[in-house]
Amino acid sequence: MKWLFRVAVSAVGALVLIAGSAVATAIWLMFAGGSAEGRRLGFFDSVFVEVRQTADGATQLGTGVNDPLPLVLAVVVAAVFALAVFAVHDSLLERRRHLLAQAE
Repeated sequence: MKWLFRVAVSAVGALVLIAGSAVATAIWLMFAGGSAEGRRLGFFDSVFVEVRQTADGATQLGTGVNDPLPLVLAVVVAAVFALAVFAVHDSLLERRRHLLAQAE
């Protein structure tokens, strides 16, 4: 039951981390290129920002997902990393308990 909870926490944490990174990348792309027209890609070419001028002189701004594969892979890698950290933490706690038991 403990590991099921840790898998859920790792998955949700990875989703929040990667979604936040993708949104931050999109916001950064909005302001990085100035008022130049065109399409800008970020976060391993998975997020795009597109700037266009309309006929009446207005500027249109569009954002979206260009390729979801890097986002999915980043979530999987972050979740596996979090699970590895949990596993190392558990093994270190068990080693500490074992050493304290031997010292007594």
